[in-house]
Amino acid sequence: MTTKTLGFGALGAAGAASACGGGYLLMKEKTIGDRVSKSGLVLIKSGDSKAWRLASKHLKLSDKNLVTDLSRFDSEIKDNNIDLDKAKVALEKWCLEAIGKDLSEKNIEDYLDKVKSRCVVAPADIRAKLEREGKTLVTNWGNKFDSFKSKTQDHTTLKNDLKAYDDSISNEVSNPNGDKDKYLAALEKWCSSGLKVKIEDDSYDGTYPKVVDRCTQG
Repeated sequence: MTTKTLGFGALGAAGAASACGGGYLLMKEKTIGDRVSKSGLVLIKSGDSKAWRLASKHLKLSDKNLVTDLSRFDSEIKDNNIDLDKAKVALEKWCLEAIGKDLSEKNIEDYLDKVKSRCVVAPADIRAKLEREGKTLVTNWGNKFDSFKSKTQDHTTLKNDLKAYDDSISNEVSNPNGDKDKYLAALEKWCSSGLKVKIEDDSYDGTYPKVVDRCTQG
């Protein structure tokens, strides 16, 4: 049995590149799916339940419009605390519809970036996810740590997370005094570890928001 990829057949030739030995790239783009495939991104295969579930898991923490768009296909999807088994089905339906859209100016504006984000194979880990999202990693740890002092956040959680890398840390985040260098070294180590967390890992949901807050600029 031949596995059909998104955008193939009635919905366009988005998945045909491999079957045509690269000749697809010479074909004229007709759909959103065609354009995404021609850009080099790999669309998730129709029926690949594991891949759709993983995509739903990584998107729910960063795609602000995901719930609204998927609720059209499943009314039980109401917030970011979504059932991934429901989300994966709705996401595949959304993508099947979106990649078949023609390349009108409105469709390009409404769908192209979303399809590039939602309908392609999910990044492997948090580092790859941040790269895909265009986020820049911290280079000045001193400035980053200083920014925590003025933020309304759970300093206790931050301190406890960093103490896992240096249990001699005793002063508070808001007033580190002689512990600042220890905090900086521990923060860099924590981020290095956090960036390696796989999207499929159980710890992903809790780690990703922390990595964005602690390890990226802005």
